[in-house]
Amino acid sequence: MKHISVERFSLVDTIECGQTFTWIRENEGYVNTDFGQVIYVEQRENTLFYETSRSDSVPLKEMFHLDDPLDEIQREILRDGVMHESIAFAPNLRIINDSFFPCLISFICSTCKNIPAIHRMMSNIRRRYGPEYTFRGKTFYGFPMAEHLAEASIKDLERLELGYRAKYVKQTADSIVNGIVSENELRKMTYSEAHRTLKSLHGVGDKVADCVCLFSLGFLEAFPIDVWIERVIQEHYGIFTKTGKAYARKSAAAREYFGRYGGYAQEYLYNYTRSQGRFREC
Repeated sequence: MKHISVERFSLVDTIECGQTFTWIRENEGYVNTDFGQVIYVEQRENTLFYETSRSDSVPLKEMFHLDDPLDEIQREILRDGVMHESIAFAPNLRIINDSFFPCLISFICSTCKNIPAIHRMMSNIRRRYGPEYTFRGKTFYGFPMAEHLAEASIKDLERLELGYRAKYVKQTADSIVNGIVSENELRKMTYSEAHRTLKSLHGVGDKVADCVCLFSLGFLEAFPIDVWIERVIQEHYGIFTKTGKAYARKSAAAREYFGRYGGYAQEYLYNYTRSQGRFREC
C-alpha cells in the first residue's frame, strides 16, 4: 500500500464521530466508494496507508482537511471547561470533506434516524442504483450519480427503507439534474448564499443545509444545530438566551461566538456529548 505521513489526525475519531455516512468499516481501516473508485485507508500511528481499485491519485489531504491548522483552530474555539473536555476527548478529530451528492442525500435521509439506519439506507441506494467495483476480491457499490437516482420512482426508493424521505430524495435528484441547484455554483457562493440555496431543495431544512455546507462544501463556520446541540449550548453558554426560537438567529449567534471555525466547535461538542451518553439519537 502507498502511504503518507500525517500530524494531528485521528482517522477513527474523524470517521466515527457522526459527521459522515460515506465511509464504512473494512478490516483495519475504512472504505469509501464515492469518488469513482474504491478507496481503502487505514492508520498506523502517524501514517495513513491507502489502496485504491483504479487510480493512485487520491486527495487524502483534501478529504480529511489535513492542512487545516488544528492548533490554531482549537485555540480560537476554546471558551470554557466543556470545550476543553470536548477537545481533549478527541484532539485530533478533523472535519470531513465528503463528495457533495452522497453527503446531501445522506443528510436528507438522516432525519430522525440513528447512525446505523442512515448507513443502511445509503447502502441500499448504492446496491440498487450505484456502480459496481471489484476490490480485493470483494464487490463494492458506489453512490449513484444524480442522473441515475432521478430515474428511480418514489415507490422504488420507499422499498429501500427510505420511507417518507423517498419523495425528498427523488425531488432533490431531479433538482440537481435540472440544474436548479449546482455544486459548482454553490462552491462560488458565500456561506449564507449556499445555505439559502440548499434550502430550496425538497427535504433540506436549516440543519441539513448546515451539515452539507460543513461536511462537503468546506464552510467551516457552519454550525449545525439540532435539539441535542441546542441543549448543550443552553447548558454551558448564554449565546441563545436572547435569540428566540428561530434557527437562523441561533446559528448566527453560534457562528459569531465561535468564529470562523464554528463547525469544529460544533463537532467537538457533538462528539464528546454523544460519547458521554448525554443524548440519544432519535
